[in-house]
Amino acid sequence: MTADRASTSWLALAGCSIFLALTSAISPARANPAIGQVAPVQETESRIDFDIPALALTDALQRYGATARQPALYRSEILAGQISTAVQGRYSPEAALHKLLEGTGLTAEKFNMGQSSAFILKSASDSAAVPSPNGLGNLTGYPGFVQARVWQALCGNPLTVPGRYRAVLRFELDASGHIQHPRLIGSTGDRRRDIAVLETLRDLRMDAAPPKDIAQPVTMLLLPRDAEFGMSCDADPAARAGS
Repeated sequence: MTADRASTSWLALAGCSIFLALTSAISPARANPAIGQVAPVQETESRIDFDIPALALTDALQRYGATARQPALYRSEILAGQISTAVQGRYSPEAALHKLLEGTGLTAEKFNMGQSSAFILKSASDSAAVPSPNGLGNLTGYPGFVQARVWQALCGNPLTVPGRYRAVLRFELDASGHIQHPRLIGSTGDRRRDIAVLETLRDLRMDAAPPKDIAQPVTMLLLPRDAEFGMSCDADPAARAGS
């Protein structure tokens, strides 16, 4: 279980529906900072040479991520049966992604975290731009279990309570379910909180071993919680994970 594997598990927490996908949107070269180090993802609108033919959308997004080095999150089911539009030439990462999605009925919404950014893919007709009242969404199985445990751990420290900041977390799980090599992709905006989040993850162990085929590393997105919708620390994420 190393960060050099091509597949990456994506999860999302707080004030947002769940996005779960397999993608190498952040290259392995950027995915291995020293333990505890905050790993910035430099945002740039400079143009990049793209050469992505029309492919199954999952494959096209893999190619896009390897070239643009920009994270893209999506629900796996929205990619089923989708074919991308070819992207060939010089484009900014954002323009290239929008072109790649032409004809799929999907759109990419960009969010920023200081100098870091990522894209969330969703249906252009999806009215769920407002977070679902379900908060954690309908994520079942081991990913939901990991999400619930991380949520509970972050809720245990006033400095790391989710819902007040954006963060992209990345970590591996060893055979016993212990989190290894936690890091931040970008900063939460508060250096003290950055350190506290990483310390919380380093101390965390799942109550069950991960399945052998789980994609590694796991990347988790935390978004600010909407005042009306979204999960709060008073709620029980474990119940949602097991639903």
